[in-house]
Order: sequence, then C-alpha cells, then structure tokens
Amino acid sequence: MHQLRFERGLRAATVLAALALMALPMLAHAAPCTVPDNGGGTVDLPPNPCGYVSPSDLHEMIDGLPPGTTIQVGAQHRDFFNVVRNPGGSLGGELEHFSSGLSLVLNGTDGLVLSRNIFMTAQCETHVAPRTPGAPVQSFDTDMFMLQGQIIGDPDFDLLRITAGTGFGMPSPGHTTLTQLPGNTWAVDSFFDITYRIDFVGHPGSVLGGHSGSTTGTIRMQAGDPGAVGVEPSTWGNVKNLYQH
Repeated sequence: MHQLRFERGLRAATVLAALALMALPMLAHAAPCTVPDNGGGTVDLPPNPCGYVSPSDLHEMIDGLPPGTTIQVGAQHRDFFNVVRNPGGSLGGELEHFSSGLSLVLNGTDGLVLSRNIFMTAQCETHVAPRTPGAPVQSFDTDMFMLQGQIIGDPDFDLLRITAGTGFGMPSPGHTTLTQLPGNTWAVDSFFDITYRIDFVGHPGSVLGGHSGSTTGTIRMQAGDPGAVGVEPSTWGNVKNLYQH
C-alpha cells in the first residue's frame, strides 16, 4: 500500500513538474537558413525568410516587478520589410533601414501569474562591413545599430518597449558568414550579440498594475545553423511551435 501511494505521488509530481516546464518559454533552436542569390554573387540582408532567435538564453524582465519574481521572454525577430539599402554605415559597407516583426512569449516566474503572446513591429537599422561578391565564402562583421518596438494600451501593459543597438549606446556587434550552395543559393550563418533594454508600465487592474521598470541585458540572436549548411529553413509554423509547446 505504501509503495502504491509512493508511485502515485511520484507520477503526480512528475506531471506537475512537466506542466511547470511547459509554462515557461522554450529556447528556440536556430534553424538552417538558405536564401537565393540576389543576382550579384551574394545575398540581400537581412536574410528573408529566415529569422533571428536566441538558441541558448531568454530575455528577462526584472526591475520594477514584485520582489523575487521575473518575466522570462522568448523572442523571435523576423519578417523584414520596407528594406532600404545604401552604401555607408559605421563599418564602411552597407547601411540597411527596415521594419520587422518581434514575436514575444512572456511568462512570469515565482508566483507572478502572467502568460502572454505579444507581437510588435520594430524599426531597425543594421550596418554591414564590405564583402566580396562572387567569393564562395563571404565572412564579414555586422552591427545592430538600432532596434526599437513597442505596444501601448495592452490589457497588461500601458507600455511595453524593447530598445537595442549601438546607436542607443548599447553595443550590439555581430558577424555573418555566407556559404555558396548548389542551385544558386547561399547558407547564411549570422548573429548579433544584442544589448537590449525592456521598459514597461503595468496596466491598472492587471497583475502588473502599479509596477513599472527598465531591465537591461545582453543576449545572442542567431539566424542560421552553422552545423547544418544547405538544409532548407524551417517553416514559420514550425518555428512558432518551438514556443507554443
């Protein structure tokens, strides 16, 4: 009888632990990124349809929350549009202005009851060092110079803003390697070591009502998998599932 109770208790504890893990945003794996040649022996950046994820860490909100609690944030940066490319920038190659989508999965910890999926549009600027079009491997430095997106009037947030980039005084260097593949395509391995700030003002009446704060951190955002050159990129639905399960 005692053995049976122990086994039942162990199964229950296992289920509760699994449910607790499911409540947290999962780390997204960097999917292989393959893009077509732009006709000039290289690719256009940023690398649509690929996106940037953080395969080894989560963003985190700490400042201004109830003592002992945090909000863990899984982030995907993708869907780049309205891209304008010009010569120049701090690295002497190309300067890129564009808009993009930030998909966020927010989960409170240590008793803070919050579980949200939030999407915001960001305005971005990246700087790219010179490369050699036509070379089978092109490796060059990059810099996330500016990134900022925000929402207002949300049920939990009167304001939620993400700011990052060297131009805001938050160094965010990166590097990109392009490897030529058969079929006039390229494998992209790209990352930025992003320094970011998350500002929030809680909405009155919500779990965050009366709270506000600003948390700064550093995280690596990766596009492409350097260990899987030449594999087709995952679909957007598959990438989203990394955060939803």
